[in-house]
Amino acid sequence: MEAAKITKPKQKLIKTFVCDGCNRTVEQKELEIPIGPRKGEIFLANYGCKCADIKLADESKRIRTQLKNEKMKRFFDYYSLINNSLENATLENYQPTSDELTKAKQNIMSYIQDFDKKKNLLLHGSYGTGKSHLSVSITKTLMAKEYECLFLSLPKLLTKIKETYNNKGVTEDELLEAIQHVDLLVLDDIGAERHTEWVNSKLFEILDDRAGKATVYTTNLNSKELRTQINERNFSRMMENTEIIKMNGKDYRRKEF
Repeated sequence: MEAAKITKPKQKLIKTFVCDGCNRTVEQKELEIPIGPRKGEIFLANYGCKCADIKLADESKRIRTQLKNEKMKRFFDYYSLINNSLENATLENYQPTSDELTKAKQNIMSYIQDFDKKKNLLLHGSYGTGKSHLSVSITKTLMAKEYECLFLSLPKLLTKIKETYNNKGVTEDELLEAIQHVDLLVLDDIGAERHTEWVNSKLFEILDDRAGKATVYTTNLNSKELRTQINERNFSRMMENTEIIKMNGKDYRRKEF
């Protein structure tokens, strides 16, 4: 059986131009429908324009980014151990109460702007100066830039790990794997926990898994106190490629009292 013959529409080049949208050379042609109920009808078609393809690709990228951000937020919410008081903490609503805290905020903003996946921060200072506020703000800002982050209060993390031994919620392996692979980990309030051989061993495991990866630490202890509390090996590991930011000033949480 002879194949049906395809009748192509008559074409006439109208003009050639460079599209403002995609910057491609476009041929605009006049076409005449050769058959069917619309036979003889004239219409214009642009050949070479990629605007529709670019729009489709941009929309696809936007959807992928949105899904990725939603996934990161679910991951952060699921694994992070964060106090309710810090849920609304941002860089914008942190108000320094001293020149030292103003400088600390500026240094942290620089750290975010030039984020290096191998550089650590240690926020050290007295109680209530906003160390946790600023460190959780780092995670939020970097997550908006599509980095994967976790915020963990060390005392709460250790309690959570112990709970996994009774098969409650996530397993210890899941927790440690999440800690290991994120772009940035915040370990908040180091030294507030009662240190035992098990605690120091678990802390070293966490620090060792984070070797060469960005971690932000916060503590109320000075270097001597911290070294005594977490032992020399853990202290040495914490200090590798770590910038120290001092945060002393009036009690940030009680400044309105």
